[in-house]
Amino acid sequence: MIIVLTGATSFIGKRIIRYLCDKGNRIIAVGRKDNYFSDEPGIEYIKSSMAEFNTLDLKIPHCDIFINLAWAGTGHDGRDDADIQQCNVKHTLDAICSAKRMGCKVFVEAGSQAEYGIKSSLMNENAICNPISEYGKAKLAVKEEAFKLCRNLEMTYIHLRIFSLFGETDHPWTLVMSSIDKMLVNENVKLSECKQSWNFMYVDDAAQSIVKLCNLYVNSITPIQEVYNIASVDTRPLKDFVERIRILTGSKSSLHYGAIKPDKIVSLFPDITKLKKSIGDIPHTSFDEVIKNIIKLKKYNQ
Repeated sequence: MIIVLTGATSFIGKRIIRYLCDKGNRIIAVGRKDNYFSDEPGIEYIKSSMAEFNTLDLKIPHCDIFINLAWAGTGHDGRDDADIQQCNVKHTLDAICSAKRMGCKVFVEAGSQAEYGIKSSLMNENAICNPISEYGKAKLAVKEEAFKLCRNLEMTYIHLRIFSLFGETDHPWTLVMSSIDKMLVNENVKLSECKQSWNFMYVDDAAQSIVKLCNLYVNSITPIQEVYNIASVDTRPLKDFVERIRILTGSKSSLHYGAIKPDKIVSLFPDITKLKKSIGDIPHTSFDEVIKNIIKLKKYNQ
């Protein structure tokens, strides 16, 4: 199969490419013009801004699956910039039209749990969404517009609501990575009360799940539009994860719960029934195993 993947150098993008390459697919990886691409066999790299997605089909004559991970303004400064987020919506719809002209069978879009808004109950794909950030609103808008567009184009569209991913190459400012860094040097850690439910999914497990969904739908005769939560089987209080990090680092850090008072408390309680019914057992690497790997890498690189 020929698979186009935008956002190819992202945290999840690199892992998806690895699993696709393992299956012998031809990968066309699309990234920003300022991104660095390593020279890897079996992967063709194309540099393109999102504003140029409407002409991607001039560079790529054919693909079977198009996985769109590209999105601007994912940092704190851009998540509530309405102009940036609305541009993302337009560029994503442009990508869908380009993919159709390539003869694409399945378009896969990286949505987000932010589409649900603040909920304390189980997050089911059919639940009413009330996003609070411009980022979440734009992701939901993409889903709603893409459903209509892909019905008209007679193309399968899969919208992924991705929850909290983590792994060895995660950003240093995330809760997991920053906590490990501080605990390894016995530095005190300021935290919220951490009483909310949370779900961490190892990035490799997420990549495998997404690839399985692609394989499931690429041969579908009738085009469909579906939403899937991408999350792990492990949901528990956030405090439990933090305490596991302290135990695994052997830290003497004091954890100051409640020292940080966030304006909004987000709780993650994903329903993964639909995903499991579709792909079978969801790949699962334990939280402890991943944390141990991260600790080893950090100590090795000291």
